Amino acid sequence: MLLGALFVMSSLMKIIDIDKFELYVYSFDILSLGLSYIVARLVIGFELLLGIALLANIYNKYIIRLTLLTLVAFTLFLVYAIFIGRTDNCHCFGEFIAFDPIESIIKNIVFIISTLFCYNVREYKFRPRWYILLPVALLPFATVFIVSPPDNMVNYPTATQYSIDEEVFNEYIQPDGPLDTLGITEGKKLVAFYSPNCKYCKLSARKMGTMQHRMNINASSIITVFGGEITNLDKFYKETDTEPMQSIFMEADKFLSLTRGRFPAVVLLDNGTIAHAFQYRSIDEGIIKDFFDR
Repeated sequence: MLLGALFVMSSLMKIIDIDKFELYVYSFDILSLGLSYIVARLVIGFELLLGIALLANIYNKYIIRLTLLTLVAFTLFLVYAIFIGRTDNCHCFGEFIAFDPIESIIKNIVFIISTLFCYNVREYKFRPRWYILLPVALLPFATVFIVSPPDNMVNYPTATQYSIDEEVFNEYIQPDGPLDTLGITEGKKLVAFYSPNCKYCKLSARKMGTMQHRMNINASSIITVFGGEITNLDKFYKETDTEPMQSIFMEADKFLSLTRGRFPAVVLLDNGTIAHAFQYRSIDEGIIKDFFDR
C-alpha cells in the first residue's frame, strides 16, 4: 500500500509540474521536443497505473515483478545520468522533493528492498474480466493526456500578431530605437522577450538553451530582451541552468506595448524581417531548426 501510494504521489507531483519534467526529458538530447512531450506523459501514466495496481492488491505475482523491473530501469537511467555528468534534480517527485541522481538511486534501492517483502502479501481474490481490466488500465494514460495535453497536439495560435505587435517592433528596430543594438537586424537572429521573474519565461529560456546546444546555434545569433528595470540576472540564469547571452533591457511600458502584455515571446528574424514568432506553448523545434539550417 505504501509503495502504491508513493508511485501515485510521484506521478501526481510530476503532472503538477509537467512543463519542467518534459524539459528534463528533452534535455538528454535523445528525443525531439515533440516526442519528449509524449514520453514524459507516458512515464507519468505508467507510474500512476502501477501505483493504482499496487493499491488494488490484485495480480500481485505480476505487479510485484513489474514494480521491480520499473525500479531497476529507473536506476539504470540514473546511472546513465551520473555517467554523462548530470547532477540536477531527477524529477522523481517533480520540483516538490528534489533528488539528485545519487540520492534517487539510494531511494530506489530502498524501494526495491521494500518490494521484495511484498512477494508473500496475500492478494485479493477479485479478478476482473479482461474487457473491464483493459479500459481501466488505459484510464491513467488517458487521464494524463486529457489533464495536460502535449503542446504539439494542441492548435495554439501561431500568427505573429498573437506574440508581438509587429508594427511596434518595426518601429523599435529603427535607428535610435530601443532595439537598435547588437546587430539585431543583421543576418539570422533569434530574439527572446522575457520578464526576469516570469515562470514561463524561465521555462522558455531553458527550452531555448537546450535547442541552442542541440542545433549548434551560434550564441551571437541569440539576443534576449528583458522587460523592466535593469537588474542582476544571476538568479535567472541559475534557475534556468543557462549561460548569459547577449541581453538588453527595455523599459516596462515599451516592453508591454511590444509584447501586448503576453510573454515570453520568441521571434525569428531574417535581416530584420520577422520570419516566425512564438509564445511558450507554440515554440516549434522543427521551424527553428529549418530557419537556421537553410
